[in-house]
Amino acid sequence: MTDLERKLAEALRGQAGEVTPNLDAAWAEHQRRLRRPRRRRATVVVAPLAAVLVVLTSVLLAVQLHTAPPSRPADAGEPLTLAGPEYQAPVTLDRSGPAVAVADFAGQTDSWTAYALAGTIVGSTRKMLCFLAAPMGTKLSGTSSAFGIKSPCVPLLKTVVRAGYVGEADSPLPPGKAVYLVDPAVRELRLFDAAGDLSQAKTVGALGADRVFVADVQPGSPPVRFEVK
Repeated sequence: MTDLERKLAEALRGQAGEVTPNLDAAWAEHQRRLRRPRRRRATVVVAPLAAVLVVLTSVLLAVQLHTAPPSRPADAGEPLTLAGPEYQAPVTLDRSGPAVAVADFAGQTDSWTAYALAGTIVGSTRKMLCFLAAPMGTKLSGTSSAFGIKSPCVPLLKTVVRAGYVGEADSPLPPGKAVYLVDPAVRELRLFDAAGDLSQAKTVGALGADRVFVADVQPGSPPVRFEVK
């Protein structure tokens, strides 16, 4: 090999050494560019899914908040302060008007209707709310209850809720029922027990000018507070 050929070969080897790294870098850049769109496509797919999950979670929370029963504090309304019942047999009452049927209930053998009546105790000026019961389908007669050994009477007060009685065993008003005599201006009566649980009373009639409300209550957990409208 001549000196000229030797120099030419060395020059070619040097140029080859410079080109080879450039080719490797170009190949690496090509591979990187091929991979980049895949990441973008993955981002395009994942982003809508995340948005959908956020919307579904918000809807679920909204539904739960909408359907959950509202919590009521145990001190809702005003204290229900009434006179306690007095038991009489027979009830010596000068009625101020006809009795009002407040509840039907089943005895051991027959069905009964509980009645509320108001008036003045004979021989006094005490106004009372009393309860008697008669067989269902018959008219209440006299002043003695045909059911139970208790004939409860509650003194009337000069308050919005005049008087009230919660049913008891062996009384003309069964457990689970409560009756209240309320000012005639009242159109809605809401009752709460010590735990704050609500009993919505409904009107069933009137005794004199006052309205008679009946409520379903939890036996053993009588109303202790009330709201009126």
